[in-house]
Amino acid sequence: MGRRIFKVTTNQLPITTSIGNRRPNMSQFDFSRVTAGDQPRNNAELMVDIESLGTIMGAPVITIGAVIFEPYASDSSDELVRRVFRRRIDVSDAMRHSSGIDGKTLRWWFEQKDEAIKALVTGETYSAQEAFKDLEMYCHERGAFANELFFSNITDFPRCNRFWAKDPDFDMRLMQHYYDHPNITAKQPRDFWSCRSVRTVQDLAWPEGGLEQPDFEVPGIAHDAGWDAIVQAMTIQAAMRRLGLAKDQDVEFDTWKGVK
Repeated sequence: MGRRIFKVTTNQLPITTSIGNRRPNMSQFDFSRVTAGDQPRNNAELMVDIESLGTIMGAPVITIGAVIFEPYASDSSDELVRRVFRRRIDVSDAMRHSSGIDGKTLRWWFEQKDEAIKALVTGETYSAQEAFKDLEMYCHERGAFANELFFSNITDFPRCNRFWAKDPDFDMRLMQHYYDHPNITAKQPRDFWSCRSVRTVQDLAWPEGGLEQPDFEVPGIAHDAGWDAIVQAMTIQAAMRRLGLAKDQDVEFDTWKGVK
């Protein structure tokens, strides 16, 4: 797949109030499975996006997109692209593990561009077991082999302790069905207390909505779960900057959006 370029525009300058440098050293990271009492700023977090053939729990999941990120940092889009996790699930296998296709969602897909539809079924695919096991490992496995399986230096990242989605009631519920399925041996990587909503933070940072929010444009195929996860991660980082909570509060927006 060709290299994607992310364009970021904003109609308002980010808040520039500094709260000091809070970037932790690697020695401060907790590499064990975290609990509800752990400090979230000392651990990595996961943004996830799901593409499916339905909107209710049990719908066929056909693509999983995710990226490890830190909400209070200012990652370049290139860095997040390097870390992105993407698994396309074989449609037949997704159907076998589901409660069936939703007609309205199927019609919605047929109304999308041809490239978006083809992207659902072309390229390398995985079984549901493989895809959801890989996601579990992406979140928590930090053995040396993970550098080759996912991205170089993932072993330097702590295990994920918070899990973000545009709407957890959608993405997390769809994932829950598969992790609870008797034929899937992968373990759910999140806990009930660890889910966070992108929409909620957007409303806090930009209460007026609309033109006030940064605009992340991803040229190419729309509704790709991997690219959507990256855009959502950058949206959260932009929101934290807007709220004056970013570690790199003094990083210029134009620098932050691209290569540092």
